[in-house]
Amino acid sequence: SYGEEINSLFGITLYDNAEKYVSSNYIDSNIYKNPETIEGYFDLEITDKIKVKSPYVSEYWITIDSDNIIHSVFGAHLLNNLDRCLEVQEDLLSNLELKYQVDFEYLESSYPGFTIYRYQFFDSSNNHFALQCNDDYEYGDVIRQIYIETEKFLDSINEFYDSGL
Repeated sequence: SYGEEINSLFGITLYDNAEKYVSSNYIDSNIYKNPETIEGYFDLEITDKIKVKSPYVSEYWITIDSDNIIHSVFGAHLLNNLDRCLEVQEDLLSNLELKYQVDFEYLESSYPGFTIYRYQFFDSSNNHFALQCNDDYEYGDVIRQIYIETEKFLDSINEFYDSGL
């Protein structure tokens, strides 16, 4: 379902220049190529730069393009129990649906090394907001993820995964 435009998470807004939140020196010294895109996007860990932290997240990241424009805001927390992740996800989902007045869509997908259990919605600008648990059976980890991303970045991720078919 489509909600109003939702373009920020953890106090960081999509399409802002990353230099609004961190210095250009920090960006230049810490970015690396995003592993789920073919080209043009870079990840930057910003956990120490977040002023008000979420109780659901322990690590924070942004994804930027070559002009330092933010295309994704991402939070994650490592767990060792899928059932606990799914339980907390359900509680958080109820709060988010009330806050944003939207109904999230459920999606479950399996990949060679992991399965995702995701609730998602697209806002009026096609920004993608998601809450998910990743059961990484290759490494034995469960990761809770909360993120928002631009349509352009999501298209680039889909292009990456489709390229291997």
